Amino acid sequence: MAFGNHILSVTDMSYKKIRLLEQEEKEYFLDCVDELYNTIHQDNSYEVSRQRIKFSRQKDRLVRVLRKFTFLNRFPIRYRSEPVINFAALISGDFKVFLPYAFFSRRNFIYMYDAWPRFHKWIFPLLDFLNINVVFFSSKQVYLDHRRNYPKSRCKSMWIPEGIDPAAYHFESFENKTIDVLEFGRIYEAYHNLITGPLQAASKKHVYRSVGMPLLFPDRQSFLQGLAQAKVVVCVPSNITHPDRAEYISTMTLRYLQAMASKVLIVGIMPSDMQELFPYLPIVEIEMDRAAEQLLEVLDDYSRYVPLIERNYTEVWQNQHWKNRWVIMKRAMEEVHE
Repeated sequence: MAFGNHILSVTDMSYKKIRLLEQEEKEYFLDCVDELYNTIHQDNSYEVSRQRIKFSRQKDRLVRVLRKFTFLNRFPIRYRSEPVINFAALISGDFKVFLPYAFFSRRNFIYMYDAWPRFHKWIFPLLDFLNINVVFFSSKQVYLDHRRNYPKSRCKSMWIPEGIDPAAYHFESFENKTIDVLEFGRIYEAYHNLITGPLQAASKKHVYRSVGMPLLFPDRQSFLQGLAQAKVVVCVPSNITHPDRAEYISTMTLRYLQAMASKVLIVGIMPSDMQELFPYLPIVEIEMDRAAEQLLEVLDDYSRYVPLIERNYTEVWQNQHWKNRWVIMKRAMEEVHE
C-alpha cells in the first residue's frame, strides 16, 4: 500500500499496544469519539488502553506558540521510542491531548473532525512537528486540501468519513412515534423560521432548542429516546448553517447516521461527501420555496417513506459502521514505514 510516493511496509509486530488519548473534561468528550474508541477497544488483536488527559495551562500555552510559529514544524522532536501506538480523535486540531505522548513513539495517528479552512495554516504544519504518521480527516475536502497544499508533508492523510455504532441506538415503531419533527444540534435558521408556524398551526409536535435553553436533551439517554420517537429529523451541513465557520467544507456529520440508525426520515440538504458514500438519495431534499408545505406533505404521507427509512437502516449496519472505518484505518496503521 502507498500514500503518494511514500512506500509503506508492514509494521513491527512489537506495536501491538494502542493508547487512546482523550480529554478528561466532559465538554471535549463527544459521542462520536466515544463510539470510535469503543470500536477500537473491541479489537482483540491489540492491547488497548485509554489515557485521560487533564487540562494543562502549560500545554495550552505551548500549542498557542506552535500555532503562531509554524516554522517549528521543520524540527520534530522525539525523545525515545516506546513500542506503543498513540491514537486520538481531535476536534479542530486540539493537539493538547497529544502532548507529550507524540514525542515518545514512532507510531502516532489522529482522526480529526471539524478541521475548518481557517485552521489549516497551523493544523497541517503541526502534524509534522508532532510526529503524526497518518491523519484521518472526516472531510474529503480537508483531505484534498492537505494533499494539495502540503505535498511534502511527512504526515500522510486519508479521508475516513464519520461512522456510527448502530447498536447504540434504538427506534420506536412507526405507529408509536410521538415527535413529528425534531431539530437537534445546529439549527438552519432560514428553514426553521419557515416551518415553525405552519407546524404549530397544523398541531404537529415540533421539538427544537429554543432561545435560552442550554440543551435540548439533558443527557444521552433522553436524546436517544427523543430520536427514536421522531418521525422526521432536519439535517443540514455546517457550510449552510454556519458558512462563516465551515466555508466550503460540506461533510456528513454523525447526526445523519444517528437518524438512520434510529429509523428516522431525514429532511435536509445532502453534504457533498454523502454523494460518494450512498449509491442512492438517502434523504428528502428541502424545497425552500415551499418548505412548510413540503414538510406537511411528508408527514401526511409518511408511510410512503418507510422503504427509504428501512433502506437507510440497513445501509448504516452494512456499510457506515465504525467497524467498516476501523478496518481501513487499522490497515494504514499497520503498514507505516519506520
